[in-house]
Amino acid sequence: MFGIGEKADHTVLEKINQGDEQMLIYMYKQHYTMVKNFILKNSGDEDAVDDILQDTVIAVWKNANKTNFLLRSKLSTYIMAIAKNLWYKELKKKTKFKLVDETQKMDLGSEEMNLNMDQSIIIKMVQEMDETCRRLLSYFYFDGFSTKLIADKLNFANADTVKSKKYQCFKKLQSSVLNKYKKEDLI
Repeated sequence: MFGIGEKADHTVLEKINQGDEQMLIYMYKQHYTMVKNFILKNSGDEDAVDDILQDTVIAVWKNANKTNFLLRSKLSTYIMAIAKNLWYKELKKKTKFKLVDETQKMDLGSEEMNLNMDQSIIIKMVQEMDETCRRLLSYFYFDGFSTKLIADKLNFANADTVKSKKYQCFKKLQSSVLNKYKKEDLI
């Protein structure tokens, strides 16, 4: 449709600003698999993928047309962050939240536990952490920011430093949750 390869982010944004509605279709098709994989891994289904991605593309369109809009990451990162936020809000409505990534399984000695917990427990526990951990975990898990963007926001040396610190913060969070709640409270 647009030739060989992907369109550059700035080109897509220019076309959006010019009112080229083909960019809605382009963004939808370009990011479908990425959003689909995330939603399906997080308790979603095919219908949810379509709804969330449509809402995401519309949000990008509206935001890109604001006079003060400045894209500070790759367009795909921005789209994924919006999709994640919309999906997390949807899950919150259902009151159960399944954390994937490192939080899917927590090591309890020889036991492993699958976490299906109320999102408010995690949010509360994250809010009780030191500012660096609170911001890092929120940026990564709730805002969907890339490790490079987080490194920039928190003035870390690089993305590897973010990964290391994220692991440390996650372990602190895990320990806090396990100290404060019983296994039965978390399922």
